[in-house]
Amino acid sequence: MTQKVAKYDEIAKQVLATYHLLNPRLSFIRHSDNVTYKVTTADSKSYLLRIHIPITTAMGSHGSDFRMVNSEVAWMLALSQETDLTIQKPIRNESGELVTRIPGKDGSTINTTLLSWIEGVPYHRDLESEDTAYQIGRLLAIMHNQASIWDIPRDFSRPRRDGEYFERMLNGIQPAVSDNRISRADYSELSKSVSLLIDLLGEMDEGPRNYGIMHADTHKGNMLYDKGNIRLIDYSFCAIGNYMFDLGVCLSDMKDELHGFCMHGYQSIRPLPDKYQRLIEGFFVGAMVGTFSYWVPNPDAQEILARKVPQITRDYAVRFNRDERFWF
Repeated sequence: MTQKVAKYDEIAKQVLATYHLLNPRLSFIRHSDNVTYKVTTADSKSYLLRIHIPITTAMGSHGSDFRMVNSEVAWMLALSQETDLTIQKPIRNESGELVTRIPGKDGSTINTTLLSWIEGVPYHRDLESEDTAYQIGRLLAIMHNQASIWDIPRDFSRPRRDGEYFERMLNGIQPAVSDNRISRADYSELSKSVSLLIDLLGEMDEGPRNYGIMHADTHKGNMLYDKGNIRLIDYSFCAIGNYMFDLGVCLSDMKDELHGFCMHGYQSIRPLPDKYQRLIEGFFVGAMVGTFSYWVPNPDAQEILARKVPQITRDYAVRFNRDERFWF
């Protein structure tokens, strides 16, 4: 990993040379869906530098697509300008571009972005409260309201969270069924859940009230807590789909007893669609199938894969397939 970090350090230095920053200093953060650095300048300003190379191809190839990266930061910029949300605002380089492209040694082009830094500590279970749950619901509703009326640029391009996506995620776990890491019984239930979710999506209106650009990765790992306030970060997986997907992911990473406060926060800003309860629960199961598909090829994730697949299937997928509510 040290050699890889050194390689990314060189890329980061090339990127910073394209911005008007006063003696910037780099501090490596991590490598996940992007390579990230904190940048601190001599005039006490801080930024987040992202090199759009995922640690595993299972996280998708959108980081290598200039249009997709540019679309992500274009939406972030619009959110920062059109709402009162605290957003990691994209910074333009000396050429006025939101995405800085660096030539790779293999002839490829590496996409990078620089964002304003947001203060806060990682939001975790011990910080959860009725107030933070309400804030999260309100935050998502504000974001969805903006997305529903935003004039999307003509060249906008982001992944979709639609029926084809969930089918791909289901196909992604089949290798673990073939070698018995996932039982055929569990796979059968998960497959049925995906089929039911796709049917449910087919009944939904895809107009702007229900369908548009969303964060699509709204778990606690992408939230900061700052003096009682919740900040949503990391829009790298933002996608086009039904807005209830964000609530399905969000509620899955929240204490069950706080779900009602989150939903009240959402409804204080924005109404919920018909059948929202089953839709949100279906998106949770579908999102977990997506998570399993990321874990299947990852050697370090085999223990959690073996533990979580039977639990999610038993406690959620089976009940969804029986049309039983498990959250509502």
